[in-house]
Amino acid sequence: MSAPPQFPQITLNDVFASLNAGATVITPNRRLALALKDKFNNHQISQNNVVWHAADILPFSAFIARIYLDTLYSQRTSVLPLLLTSAQEQVLWESVIQASDAGKALLRIPQTAQWVREAWQLAHAWQLLPKLKDYYPNEDGSAFQHWRETYESITARNRQTDGARVCDLITKQYEYLEIKKPACLVCYGFDMFTPQQLAFLNKLLAQGCEVFVIDPMAENKYSQHQIKRVGIVDSQQEMYQAARWARARLEADSTARIGVVVPALAGYRSAMARIFNVVMQPDIADALLGSVERVAPFNISLGLALSTYPLINAALSVLMLVRRELEFERISHLLRSPFLAGGETEMSQRALLDVQIRQYADPVMTLEQLVVLIRRVDKPASCPILMQRLSALLSFSQTKFPQTARHADFVQIIFEILQLVGFPGERSLNSREYQTVKKWHALLADFATMDSVRSETRYSEAVSSLQRLVANTLFQPETPDVPIQILGVLEAAGIDFDHLWVMGLSDEQWPLRPRPNPFLPLELQQKAKLPLGSTLESFAYSQRLTQGWLCSASEVILSYPQHSDDRDRHELKPSALIKSINAINIDALELPAYISHRDLIAQTSTLEYSDDDQAPPLSDVVKQQAVKGGTAVIKDYAACPFRAWAKHRLNVESLKVPHAGLNAMERGALVHDVLAQVWHQLKTKEALDALSDESLDEMLAKAADLAIQSMRRYRPSALAGRFAGVEQRRLVVLVREWLAVEKTREYFSVIATEDKRSIQVGDLMFNTRLDRVDALGNEPGGEQHIVIDYKTSKQSISTMLGDRPDEPQLPLYLVMAEEHAVGVAFASLKRGQLGFSGVVKDGGLLPGVKSFADTFGCKQFASWNELIATWRYYLTDLATGFASGDARVEPKKYPVTCNQCDMHSFCRIHERVGNVLTEQEDDNA
Repeated sequence: MSAPPQFPQITLNDVFASLNAGATVITPNRRLALALKDKFNNHQISQNNVVWHAADILPFSAFIARIYLDTLYSQRTSVLPLLLTSAQEQVLWESVIQASDAGKALLRIPQTAQWVREAWQLAHAWQLLPKLKDYYPNEDGSAFQHWRETYESITARNRQTDGARVCDLITKQYEYLEIKKPACLVCYGFDMFTPQQLAFLNKLLAQGCEVFVIDPMAENKYSQHQIKRVGIVDSQQEMYQAARWARARLEADSTARIGVVVPALAGYRSAMARIFNVVMQPDIADALLGSVERVAPFNISLGLALSTYPLINAALSVLMLVRRELEFERISHLLRSPFLAGGETEMSQRALLDVQIRQYADPVMTLEQLVVLIRRVDKPASCPILMQRLSALLSFSQTKFPQTARHADFVQIIFEILQLVGFPGERSLNSREYQTVKKWHALLADFATMDSVRSETRYSEAVSSLQRLVANTLFQPETPDVPIQILGVLEAAGIDFDHLWVMGLSDEQWPLRPRPNPFLPLELQQKAKLPLGSTLESFAYSQRLTQGWLCSASEVILSYPQHSDDRDRHELKPSALIKSINAINIDALELPAYISHRDLIAQTSTLEYSDDDQAPPLSDVVKQQAVKGGTAVIKDYAACPFRAWAKHRLNVESLKVPHAGLNAMERGALVHDVLAQVWHQLKTKEALDALSDESLDEMLAKAADLAIQSMRRYRPSALAGRFAGVEQRRLVVLVREWLAVEKTREYFSVIATEDKRSIQVGDLMFNTRLDRVDALGNEPGGEQHIVIDYKTSKQSISTMLGDRPDEPQLPLYLVMAEEHAVGVAFASLKRGQLGFSGVVKDGGLLPGVKSFADTFGCKQFASWNELIATWRYYLTDLATGFASGDARVEPKKYPVTCNQCDMHSFCRIHERVGNVLTEQEDDNA
């Protein structure tokens, strides 16, 4: 950095001497101010000083704010307008844009307001406003001109100013301010000065204040200086190698100051945290949830959005649920949150309650719907604290809510709402959670001041504004000083380390790409030399940052990924700014190999191998009782023995996913219900033939209404209003078309519908339900029966055949429940595919169904009795296998069978198959 000629340069020792003499030091950012404070304190300790005055070191923006506040609380407060907070500025810009003609066509006003705010700040920092008249504006420029004029008018009328203009205000009024003014000001670590900053510093100089400049990178602080460039396979390996290097340097010197700079830190923050945790604290990374939290030896400078913290997410979920629909997945998290009253006491019960209500819940629900559903499902009440809190919240939302109110009033209501649900929970908060709550309260206090820029608002608008404010607020809980700092490019500027690793310096990421503001003329931004206003200035800015890194540590590693992270993994080159640096291989760094915590445990133990596919067999007592699951036990065992063991022995089941409207199973249940009612009344084909079209339609309408009413008890919102009418008409049309198919049959009578039976299969007893059993012939109750199973999709008879049938229900019914049956058939109830498909003893028993002897897949059987015997053998063998405890992971047809299964994480089929393939490759090698 070349200092402006009017500001002389000084050394770091001069800075320390000036601080001792009462000087003020300003920095470009807060992190550099903290680093200089630490350096000053260490200097005092090295001088054997026991007591010293606190150094007056702060960022430039904080220095301006301090002058403003000192003036505000002085006797001449009338000269200053009210300084808006950042949140107030954003809301005011949004209001200005929304009220304009140009704003009416915009879909994302908050994002537009952020760009406009940035343009407003740049225009003042670089003194561009007087020059705008020299450039013909485009559409965006014209809109910006109109918006800023409106914004200026509103703030002038209300005697308000903002962060972009407060420096100009202080500069203009400085000589008249009745405050304590610094006699000496040192500018530390400024890469450049904006015209606005220079005007302020010149004003101080004119008022007799000494102004000095120091470039911390200009001093040669290192006797040995090593700079190396290294290429690493990809960004994941680059982060891992940086973590290994940082740990090695820390283990070599526990007092070392280590920096890792990541240009695209926002995109890699989560991956950096995960990888550094694994390398630095492998035992903590693998620790169980709820274990004691330890302080990591590294800190990431970039905070997370406040909305990502679970505690804040729970609070926002409560506030949204009060007056609007909320996604069920968010409601599910809220029910199981530890930040509500009873969250610890009822933890297990609430988890089970969540499982219960999922099968009846809608994808989005209101608070009232949620309370009604819990009351209906949770009997007896297993979560009394939860219900008491939700009921109180529902009562509050229905009786004590104003239509509109001031922001401050809604903040009071927000506190009442959160108090009703017992936020932030019953357990003691840890340090991070406590700091998060404090930040939340500070944010609400800031939100209450919105009345300065916006009049009364509705609750929904207030919560939406609060959501945006929370999402745009970055927060990082304070932690003790740690030796490793992971920084973005701006935070690292001016800070010196013992060891520094800068990663991600590929030709695609470095130098920084230009980022001109769309609301300012591009030519003006280029002429004013804004740092990211053009390609040339972006390159120069990145070059200055690079030079700063090279002299900020005794060891500097510059790395770049050799391949991209996208799917094609194309090759990357080092940035042109680091090509001249001496290149080495990663092995030249001689980094130790750190073994993972899992491998360390494995090395200290002796592995024993045993077969784990045999569970204890069912006891004789269990065999004498009906096995839960019915015929699904045989179906699942045929698909995969492990699936049957997990579902029907361990009772493992996946969480239901709430769905909009009715799913295929529920629609099928409605069709089953309607047909059961119809045949309960008709009983015979003769009665069906005798029924007039009008009478049939009336019967079908009544049956559909009754089926819908029954379903509505479980899914009220799915069949509310017009949806019930649409579903009723669908059922009538579908069943009428199906009955037309039934009329083409010879005489039959329906002797059973939805008939419950107990059947014995080998040693197992099952409770089953037959959709329908027909008796054939001229006399009701004849000896020839056919078992019919309704399906809402087309079924192939091949699903009933083989030693592991996909659909074993009908063969089970035929072999074990209906000794007089001469056939089993699927009744396909899908429009356009209506009809029968099945296996019958003789042809002509059902329309379009051939005899088994003429059916593909059954021709190997010499007689009907042989087919029955084969089915009996296979089904008994399946039942015996299940009863014996067989739990092999053996899908019938991988991966097709597994595509319809939700036990992957339990059986780890993909790991097993991968291991088998690896062993086969090793054998073939």
